Amino acid sequence: MAQGKKLSTAELRKRNRNNIYRFFCETDKPCTKQEVAEALSLSLPTVTQNLRELLDEGLLEYAGLVDSSGGRRPRTMRVCAQARFAVGVDLSPKHIRLVAVDLLANVIAYEKHAAVFSNDVVYRQRLAQAVDDFLDRFALDRNRLLGVGITLPGIIDEAQDMIEVVPVFGIRKMRLSTLTELLPYPVFVENDANAGGFAEWWNHEELDTMAYLFIGKGVGGALLMGGKPYVGNHRRSAEFGHMRIASNGKKCSCGKVDCLEAYCSTARLSDDLNISVEEFFERMHTGDQTCDAIWKDYLDALSVGINNIRMIMDCPVVLGGIITSYFQQYLPDLCIRLRMLNCFEDDASYLHLGRCGDQANSIGAALHFIVEFINRI
Repeated sequence: MAQGKKLSTAELRKRNRNNIYRFFCETDKPCTKQEVAEALSLSLPTVTQNLRELLDEGLLEYAGLVDSSGGRRPRTMRVCAQARFAVGVDLSPKHIRLVAVDLLANVIAYEKHAAVFSNDVVYRQRLAQAVDDFLDRFALDRNRLLGVGITLPGIIDEAQDMIEVVPVFGIRKMRLSTLTELLPYPVFVENDANAGGFAEWWNHEELDTMAYLFIGKGVGGALLMGGKPYVGNHRRSAEFGHMRIASNGKKCSCGKVDCLEAYCSTARLSDDLNISVEEFFERMHTGDQTCDAIWKDYLDALSVGINNIRMIMDCPVVLGGIITSYFQQYLPDLCIRLRMLNCFEDDASYLHLGRCGDQANSIGAALHFIVEFINRI
């Protein structure tokens, strides 16, 4: 068997350093240097040198002492999570959501405020001001800011500096730099569902591959394979919201008819009735027959969409977005429908509810910078 290229001393040191830092990022408890050496099969001097450097740089911190059978009690270390942070911004037709996450992906700040999208300089100024106000309001040190991730409900071509299309914003062929030019920080722009899917994958450690179905005012999705998104040849993969599920002629925001989004957007539960999603479920709890009938139709359509995804991908499906915070008690009704539709399985255990709620997109956008930082340590 051919031998791989031998690493130089500098490359080996860099790999060891990164592996040690990753070990602390991925473990769920403080560790001693001896535990690190044993877990990574590295010599104690190598581990000691790297730990000293990471401690000096403020990337690790001492966590305490552990019992010893004799001699000095060994000290434990852990990631200094607050050493850096990233901001994620989720843009929707009527709101801006901002989140800050630390190096362990803990949410350290969050806010949502009304802001109707408009494709003009006034909105872009408001976006830049919203980020700065957010940093000030939560006393977040800009010197520790890795970057600002932004999500949009559309197709992004970063290589061409282009927002190809955002149907709910009425955007076609807009320069990414036009949106971001007023932000004085490193910026990354991503499709909202891809970002949300990555956040949910990060929070579902048991899933290696998954399909993510995002439900909001728009309906989208993402495919994650080993944590890496599959985006397709034209960055249009997992556009689950625009697969046709019926033949009733219901108009979709994309201009076509009978897309999943036309039946399962949260607008069916809110805008159509001139109420909020929260009010819809409050009425459901009081036995409102109109809402109950709408909800049954909604579940029927949603089950068709989820079953289609399962048939095509044959992998776990995570249902995410704002809808998940209301969904737990209705999950059995959805699973009954899924079992009836599936010709191979008699249960719906492949379906999981998202854990990030309406913060998923912004968390996923922020995680871009967290992962980038960890990779280069």
